[in-house]
Amino acid sequence: MESHLRLMPTPYDSEDFEDEDILEGSIEYVQGLDFNTLPEGKTITVFETGLAESCFSREGDKIVVEITDHNYIKFWFHKFSAHTFAEAMLRAIKRLAVEGHPLSEGTMENEDGPHIYLRWKLTLPIGTPGPELIESTNAALDLVWARANAILEDSDSVLILGKDTDESMDLLHRIRAVLEDLGYFVFIIKELPDKLGEEVMQKVLRYALSSKFVVIENTEASGHLYEIPYVAKMASCVSLILQEESKGATWMFEDLYAKLRSIKKVTYEPDALEDAVKAVANWAEEFVKEFGRYQQAHLPWMK
Repeated sequence: MESHLRLMPTPYDSEDFEDEDILEGSIEYVQGLDFNTLPEGKTITVFETGLAESCFSREGDKIVVEITDHNYIKFWFHKFSAHTFAEAMLRAIKRLAVEGHPLSEGTMENEDGPHIYLRWKLTLPIGTPGPELIESTNAALDLVWARANAILEDSDSVLILGKDTDESMDLLHRIRAVLEDLGYFVFIIKELPDKLGEEVMQKVLRYALSSKFVVIENTEASGHLYEIPYVAKMASCVSLILQEESKGATWMFEDLYAKLRSIKKVTYEPDALEDAVKAVANWAEEFVKEFGRYQQAHLPWMK
């Protein structure tokens, strides 16, 4: 069983770790550490007001901080449930990592009913000054919380359209898996519940308009050919057309790719689908950012 030793805020001494793998320290203690001399496999934990619950260690020339966020369901007052928010935090960690933030390995633990533990890692250069290390640790917690809120409020979701029977549904599931790994909420329209009184096109538009972008698998003809004009033209959704090389459901929309800047077509080889999905997702993110910059520059109410 791992033992803990309470440390006072004194300068780091390698002898502290002679018999212990985990030491319990303070903010001041961590700020005074020379992480170059910290043995790998040794960890310093900090449970102190003013800092997210954190474990500090060294991996090569990097400082690795494991951050823990504890949500106690009994005292949870957020508008979204604790479980929903925890899942959004996991997606936030993935999205932030994809965008270049030094975050990784988000996990959720909920073995003890009312307690949810979210953990993820922050990786920083070994020469990071002590005050900056503490500030970055707290900022990483705030950043994940803020992005989780944004995901739930503003939607980091994606709608997938395309032929949704037999092997074609397996293809849509492959696309969904890649997008989920990037941190998105992903909808496949056939798997979503229908509402009495709502037409199919209304259902498609409801999810399309609440999504950041729409991915349309266009290798084989299906009902999505009816949906494209509504989603891409009428609703002006950012729309990404994927189709297997040398195949395609129709030529009828080829002129749209040149006329509308919010639509992009990408062809792929069957064994390179995952790369194609990542490419169109990156394009969509850049397009949304570019369009947002244009709005800020030209629309008075957006400034």
